[in-house]
Amino acid sequence: MKQPNAPVELNGVQRAAVLLLSLGESDAAEVLKHMGAKEVQKLGIAMATMSGVTREQVLRVMDEFDGALDRQTSLGVGADDYIRNVLIQALGADKAGSLIDRILLGRNTTGLDTLKWMDSRAIADLVRNEHPQIIAIVLSHLDSDHAADTLKLLPERTRADVLLRIATLDGIRPTRSMNSTRSWSGSSPATRT
Repeated sequence: MKQPNAPVELNGVQRAAVLLLSLGESDAAEVLKHMGAKEVQKLGIAMATMSGVTREQVLRVMDEFDGALDRQTSLGVGADDYIRNVLIQALGADKAGSLIDRILLGRNTTGLDTLKWMDSRAIADLVRNEHPQIIAIVLSHLDSDHAADTLKLLPERTRADVLLRIATLDGIRPTRSMNSTRSWSGSSPATRT
């Protein structure tokens, strides 16, 4: 039976919030830079609603974090070079080149290339209200299986129009493609430095 004054057990998000609140503003900001928007939002809510945390709970969170760090290995250190070398040895430089780009460089892509790393459902939700020509251009930048999966998730009345436009797509002028990339990456020529 729980005692009425016993502290409530913290869940994972709450423990992360306690840890970030304990780090201080600049260190917490550095951690948050490496997280996705949804994770930051969850943590922000948890941090804002945190109250009644006991000293014992904070110490337990710190001990758990310290223990987790002790259990970590250096397995991920230098992984990029390892992956690159293994893939080149396995597939040869030509075949491995594009795969290496997708694996290693895909983490830092912007614009339309970002879509290659998104879930088909997320892409479909993103383009659902766009003009069919825009949808066709977006899907033409994806691998065929990824584009097909995304197309299946669009409304039926839109699919035929998009397919017709993909089939009749001519090359896109580079300036148009650059403008599309800027708008998808959230920056405009005036705001770029």
